[in-house]
Amino acid sequence: MGEWTPVVYRGDGAWIGVMPSGEIGVGTEVEGRATLEGSRFIPMWPFLERDFSECLSEFSRLGESPARGGTPPPEKLIELTVGSAWKSGRPYWMRLAVPWAIEMVQRSEFDSEAMGNLLGEMLDSEIVEPEMRERLRRFSSMLSDSLEDRD
Repeated sequence: MGEWTPVVYRGDGAWIGVMPSGEIGVGTEVEGRATLEGSRFIPMWPFLERDFSECLSEFSRLGESPARGGTPPPEKLIELTVGSAWKSGRPYWMRLAVPWAIEMVQRSEFDSEAMGNLLGEMLDSEIVEPEMRERLRRFSSMLSDSLEDRD
């Protein structure tokens, strides 16, 4: 067994890091408290208030950590974070997930099929503001065209 390795400071004294088991978790600088999966990725939601590209870069450091173990790549971590925030049913977090989903759909390293499903859910939701809905439509259409070209 390894030890808790804090890697990315989240704020309010909380860190995202690698648990002794090798899983990504949340804790303080000196102690891991819970795995992200066990906490349903809620500790990750405050990152949605920040810049997408900056966070993607920071999350990459988790994979570079010497205690890495079986941690998922940063792209998967972002997919899980955005998906959990969207499915939370909490309007504030759901609205913050929308621009991140739009960013994700523009990058090849994210799962196109999963992103298409998520964008479809977002388009059908009343929680999404009209301006964002229009952007979602545009990128959803681009994604659909891209997936058709692959077939």
